[in-house]
Amino acid sequence: MSDNWGDDGIEAEPFDVDDEPIEEREPGRMFGLDVVEVVDGMTRPAIARALQKVVRDVASEVVEAEVAEQLDPSVVEELQLQAATAARRSVAAALDELDDEPADEEPELYFGSVDEFVRGFLLPNYKRRVDGQRVLWAAEWWKYAEAVARLDALWRAWEYLRQDARTGMSVWFRDHAEHHMSILLSPDGPFVAAGEGKDQENTNEKGEPLPYIAPPDGLFPDVREVSA
Repeated sequence: MSDNWGDDGIEAEPFDVDDEPIEEREPGRMFGLDVVEVVDGMTRPAIARALQKVVRDVASEVVEAEVAEQLDPSVVEELQLQAATAARRSVAAALDELDDEPADEEPELYFGSVDEFVRGFLLPNYKRRVDGQRVLWAAEWWKYAEAVARLDALWRAWEYLRQDARTGMSVWFRDHAEHHMSILLSPDGPFVAAGEGKDQENTNEKGEPLPYIAPPDGLFPDVREVSA
């Protein structure tokens, strides 16, 4: 039986790979590009860049040589003298400007005294139920030296931290108000002898401000007026 017959009895045509024609590239083209055209397009800009570099290098050498020739010792000395004079004038002018600038001033106090701070901020913003037994406070707080010192410290810290608009008040309540007020209100704090007071003047009801009686006139002068 002939070797050209397939399994199904049909004669198969012989296939020779070497007989297939191979497509040749067109001269001057590769991957669809006209190589000559690409090279021609690149040549002129490349030549221009190379020439510009040569011209810049030559011009730089000529300029440097010309400057060196013109700068004889007398000219160099004159340049140094003028530069030194200009530098001294610039420094003197800068120092004069610094002298004219106003010194950084401390921000003006919002409250003029510890009493104004107690009335204007503490009482409206720190309300606690005071029963005169477990929680103490004295309406005449200004009669107790430790209380005055602690409240003055609270006021000064508040004046400083209020400048921080982001976390200043949070820090004040956490690190200052809670610390000092817990001591002032405690049953063994500076107001231990105050008790309920006459007619229960040292007590209040829930939601009411801390008890308060104004100090004598002149006891806490406005420090803003004193420093003005």
